Amino acid sequence: MTRGTEPDPASPDGGPPLDYRRRPCTECPWRRDADLGKFTDSDFAKLEATNGIPGTEAPPSAAAMSCHLDQPDTAHPLRLCAGWLAVIGYHHLAIRLHVIANRLPPAALTADADWPALYDDLAEMKRHRPNRSQDLSTMRSSASQA
Repeated sequence: MTRGTEPDPASPDGGPPLDYRRRPCTECPWRRDADLGKFTDSDFAKLEATNGIPGTEAPPSAAAMSCHLDQPDTAHPLRLCAGWLAVIGYHHLAIRLHVIANRLPPAALTADADWPALYDDLAEMKRHRPNRSQDLSTMRSSASQA
């Protein structure tokens, strides 16, 4: 992660603050108004690998979710996703440890009042995802008729 843009204090062990988005991007999958059809099965598998819920928190070794719009070697490589932090962050043990170590402010784990509505958890997001197998069979059927 790159150094944050806010004046967050360095952690007690000298580690730099983590960089994170300050609000969900326009295509954030955690937004209720996002087009979840844009996200592949592979994308959802990555979300599943970062997921934690009350009583079944993601272990410290679990991956964290960066914004899907950020790319390596750009102005903002791999900032933590604001939507993911607000929904899942508290249930991810590595993120809690970063908060304790002052590498991430506690406010990063809370949606601001002016944010768009977010899904409550990954299970809810998956329930709202379009049926991709139906989409694929429709595509195959259309292709065979051409």
